[in-house]
Amino acid sequence: MGVDYVPDAIAAAQRQAPEGVTYVVGDVTDLSASNLGTFDFFLDVGCFQGFDAAQRLAEGRGVSALANPGATLLMLEFGPTRMRRLVGGVSQAEVQDAFPGWELVDVTPAETAGLGWPMNRTAPQWFRLRKV
Repeated sequence: MGVDYVPDAIAAAQRQAPEGVTYVVGDVTDLSASNLGTFDFFLDVGCFQGFDAAQRLAEGRGVSALANPGATLLMLEFGPTRMRRLVGGVSQAEVQDAFPGWELVDVTPAETAGLGWPMNRTAPQWFRLRKV
């Protein structure tokens, strides 16, 4: 299941979706309103980093409410830089603060080849967390 706030993005994804994959218009800062069910795996590719502190906490609450025990959350996020206003970015502490009740299992630098400036200067990281 994929969730995005932009209806056109959902429509485009749905047209290309493999059988059995569903996309819904929803707000990741208010996932409980979407009645999505529960899940064992969550993927966030750069969404979290664009939020302010309150929105990050809201995403954390929503994902936590939908997570089965032992669920995995995989996040690709840029690190905080002076260019944060342009490209976003979060620290490891900000990720951990937003997901209490989750164990940070691994942090791995992400490949930057092909990103171009300024994204290749943002020290992107893969964060892997597990719901305890």
